[in-house]
Amino acid sequence: QAQNVQVDDDIKVLFSHEISGGLHLHTAGGGLFGQYAKYQDASNLLLFGFEMLYMKHEKEIRSFNPVYDDSRSYVIGKQNSFFVFRPSIGKQRIITSKQRKSGVRVGYSWHLGPSLGVTKPVYLEIGYPSIPYEYLAVEKYDPAEHFSNNIYGRASALNGLDELKLHPGAFVKFALNFEYSSENDGLKGLEVGAVLDAYASDIPILADLYGTNKQFFLNAYVNFFFGRKYIIR
Repeated sequence: QAQNVQVDDDIKVLFSHEISGGLHLHTAGGGLFGQYAKYQDASNLLLFGFEMLYMKHEKEIRSFNPVYDDSRSYVIGKQNSFFVFRPSIGKQRIITSKQRKSGVRVGYSWHLGPSLGVTKPVYLEIGYPSIPYEYLAVEKYDPAEHFSNNIYGRASALNGLDELKLHPGAFVKFALNFEYSSENDGLKGLEVGAVLDAYASDIPILADLYGTNKQFFLNAYVNFFFGRKYIIR
């Protein structure tokens, strides 16, 4: 079985697999990710990953009720929250291995796979009959009925969970990887890159009056990761 030669000063240790995960931040939101990697030889890894992300529209504007200071913020014109799940396969090429514990391993990688988008309707607390409100009602956002004068704030995120809608698509990403753990079997570092998500139709995040929805999402991102290297025979 092919294994990597990881140099630790004067000690050479063979590793065959890596497991890592961490925080994913991109230009439209963020989330979490995990990755399993298998060395094909000393410089090439086969990657299996999974990401859970939140995606915002670039024209989202957060607002508050103009009278009630204790109200919760909401996004003007937002009809749906958008979440993305990305199972993936890819490869990583190590350009420069660490020559000592204080060194940095540099490489590049690519991933591709399905991009499983999920929308959840936005629910708001609506005040009646007018300011000052006599009572609040939880309602699904309706751009024809709900405005700044009657929106008290956003309702619980649990509302709308029975109305989830799947938007299947695909994605591809490319990144540069920098790993700098001081432990021989440790992983710690970051990767920076770009990712393109594509869907069959526009994702309805904002109401038409507040912004144009789209089916293609191109974002820059950075991953902060940590994990371990293993020997699996």
